[in-house]
Amino acid sequence: MNQKRPFALPDDLASILSRLRSQIRRYVLLEGIAVVVAVLGGIFWFSFGLDHAWFAVSRLELPVWFRATFDVLVIGLIAFLVTTWIGLRLFRSFRTKALALVLERRFPQLDDRLVTAVEFAETAQDPGSELSHALLQRTIDDAVRATRQLNLDEVFNPQPLRRAFIFAVVLIVSIGGLGIINQQALATWKASFISLDAKYWQREVGLTVKVLAQPGDLVREFKQQSYKHARGADLTLLIEVDEHKQAPERVQLRYRFADGRGTGTVLCSRVGERQFRHSIPGVLDNIEFWIYGGDFVNPTPYRVQIVDPPRLDRIELQSRYPEYTGMNSTDSSASPTGRVPVAVRGTQVSIPLETDFRLEAVSNKPLRRIRLQMANQEVELDAATDNNFRYRLIDRPEDPQQQPKITEYSVASSGEAPLLDATRTHVSLPFLLSNLQTDATKARRDELQQQLNLAAGGTVMPLLVLKPDTQIRIFLEDSDEILTAEPARVMVNGVVDQTPVVETKLRGIGTSITRKASIPILGRVSDDYGIADVRFEFQVNDAADWTARPLEVALDPAKNLVREFKLQRNKDEELERFEVVPLDLSLNQKLVVTLVATDRDHLNGPHLTRGERYTFKVVTNEELLSQLYQRELNLRRRFEQIISESKETQQDLIRHRARVDERARLNGQPEDNDSKQKLTTLSNAIVACAERSLHAVRKSANENAALELSFRDIREELVNNGLHTPQTLERLDDRIVKPLHAINEKDYPAVDEALGLYRLANNKGQDPTPAIDASVQSLGLLIANMERILGEMRKLETFQEALEQLKAIIEQQEQLTDKVKKQQKRELLKDALKD
Repeated sequence: MNQKRPFALPDDLASILSRLRSQIRRYVLLEGIAVVVAVLGGIFWFSFGLDHAWFAVSRLELPVWFRATFDVLVIGLIAFLVTTWIGLRLFRSFRTKALALVLERRFPQLDDRLVTAVEFAETAQDPGSELSHALLQRTIDDAVRATRQLNLDEVFNPQPLRRAFIFAVVLIVSIGGLGIINQQALATWKASFISLDAKYWQREVGLTVKVLAQPGDLVREFKQQSYKHARGADLTLLIEVDEHKQAPERVQLRYRFADGRGTGTVLCSRVGERQFRHSIPGVLDNIEFWIYGGDFVNPTPYRVQIVDPPRLDRIELQSRYPEYTGMNSTDSSASPTGRVPVAVRGTQVSIPLETDFRLEAVSNKPLRRIRLQMANQEVELDAATDNNFRYRLIDRPEDPQQQPKITEYSVASSGEAPLLDATRTHVSLPFLLSNLQTDATKARRDELQQQLNLAAGGTVMPLLVLKPDTQIRIFLEDSDEILTAEPARVMVNGVVDQTPVVETKLRGIGTSITRKASIPILGRVSDDYGIADVRFEFQVNDAADWTARPLEVALDPAKNLVREFKLQRNKDEELERFEVVPLDLSLNQKLVVTLVATDRDHLNGPHLTRGERYTFKVVTNEELLSQLYQRELNLRRRFEQIISESKETQQDLIRHRARVDERARLNGQPEDNDSKQKLTTLSNAIVACAERSLHAVRKSANENAALELSFRDIREELVNNGLHTPQTLERLDDRIVKPLHAINEKDYPAVDEALGLYRLANNKGQDPTPAIDASVQSLGLLIANMERILGEMRKLETFQEALEQLKAIIEQQEQLTDKVKKQQKRELLKDALKD
């Protein structure tokens, strides 16, 4: 009996199972690769289509974050597919029995023999009896023979692998075809999803947005798509087509205000071939906007930030007036630098001519550029660096054909008085208000320039010479590059130093004087900035030059600044006298006297003013007395007229006193139409009498007061010409002037009061009889006093008539003497001819 041994799997069966294992692994690998490639191809076309669809809708690139996220997801998906479809399946362990079962199921003719052989080989199980052993061996042999006829390819279903390969090949070929037909599209996809470029679409249209800033349509560019705009100003956008790009048919602007206050979409106006423009008026809120044109749109919005425009909150002139004005020391508001601040309120300010001042202006924001325009001159101050300013001075000639003169300076920002302070909000520019018409003003300008250079640390800081009544226009540009829409305007008016004002008048003197006359002159001299000298000047017989004579009480300007000077010899006499005696004038000579004043202006002056010129003729005492007599005679005649008018007024009152009685009688009788009419007539006449009388008396009072003054003038003229005697003065003072004064002070007011009561009684409907009687009595007293004065005037007339007769006798005697002399000359000539 043979010895039994364990069964081993035959080599043929082991080989076929090994080949099956290899083919399974190859199938899994190929299928996994095909699936991964197909998925990649699908992802490509999906991303490609998504990118194009998004661009078609929005004209924008896909956001970078979206594309980066998409790439991460794709990488994760591919990793998952490679792991699950290739890695895990490829390296999976295949049991021999499982492989045998696969073949059994696919090939039924094996009839479980392959599985039986594999099980006995793996377990090394003893079949038991010889018969069982023989049957098992036979089964294994049958399995070997059956497997030799098997085609392992039939184990696999080729459809999934074929489909995967077809999809993969189609997608790869389509991608390759796209790369051949449209390399740009493939490059765009690569830049989008591989390089993750922010901009990768090659657009036909390219647009650049700028701002037209005012004034002057200045082109401003967006900085990092942001622009600062003045609050309330119009926003004008300028859209330009980029070079080498196509111009779209239209450009659309979509905007929205901050905080959701409004949105809008508008079409921009075409300007030329390659420009578009749109204006948004009066912008008050921040704006975000997008520009659409052809295939162009800005991916991120342009932002317009609204800020306050630059403005000057305060303008002030730190003024240092000319020394001769005396205004620097007297003004208590002067600053420690000796300058007087003059605030500009409105658009005009007035300061004395030759004032040097610093134009100081305070802005609401830091400034980077200031420009001043003044007639034919322009100044630009550019804060180029923190340490220095670029100062540009432009002088334009009167002739527009000539080129302007441009001078540039570099001025340090430090120093005693910097042009612009560290905050860039305080501007300080030096000026001199002058016409530079004299050598003194030019020398002062040079001195001020030297002082200014020293204050600036030795560097040249130009002193701007401003002509009076010149407007300064100030343009500002702040640190946000915003310009003022309208310049600040300041008209600096130069107050010219006026000539002194001389006011004089004569008192108690006429145009005819004696050789010993003393001419009294009342007067006042004033000047806006101080008087330097006051004096008399005179001419004799139209002399070519004036001769000066000091006042008895002269002005001393060295002690105090005198802006007003009054002529006054002493406490009692508020006048000055020009004495004629020292001139030793002859009869019939002409004397011209005037008062002269000069001011303290040593820059454009001094200014001289001559007051009124008084012309006098030297006459004899008798001739002057005769002239005074004629004046007295005229005054007496006017006084007689006043007395006559006063008597007429008295008679008028007496007549209407009777009418008052008649009206009272009619009031006691029965009323009828005739009596009523007569009462009305009487009442109107009585009322008119009161008004007429009051007017006449007041007129007489004014004329009488003028008479008093005229007699006083005659009296003073006698004294000033040295023609007075004690008797003459006593007669004029005690018998005429003082009585006239008493009438004016007592009698006329009493008459006026009585007539006023008469009118009041009429107005109240009372009986005017007592008032009329009082008025008649007062007028009677007035007339009596006036007639006494008239009598004294007539006595004076007798004296004057005798004087006139004496004067006539003297003149006749002089004429007779002249005739005798002429006759004697003729006789002497006859005797000489005979000889």
